[in-house]
Amino acid sequence: MTDKKPPDEAGLDAEIEQVRRTMTYLTELLALMEDEVMEGEPGAIKEAAKLLGEIRNWSKLAMETEARFEEREKRREGVANGYALDLEEARATIGCRMARLRRCCGAGRVPG
Repeated sequence: MTDKKPPDEAGLDAEIEQVRRTMTYLTELLALMEDEVMEGEPGAIKEAAKLLGEIRNWSKLAMETEARFEEREKRREGVANGYALDLEEARATIGCRMARLRRCCGAGRVPG
């Protein structure tokens, strides 16, 4: 048995890594641009403005990717519509209620 991820999950993992690398690169580039702007380099402000636009675009992509990642994790955990079913807790709760019914009604056993 191979441990392959479905194509959409593998693609999402690759996209997350790409966004992470690009955001790191852009952050480093922005730090360099900041130095150039502070030193009064000609054209540095215009280049910094373009870079900030790129960072905004990549930030938006990062947020969208994060939302898709969270949705995938919820699917893995069995969360549907914001709720996850805890079957063990449900069984325990039902078992306790049935035990109370047995005691209350004097029944030896409630069919289940």
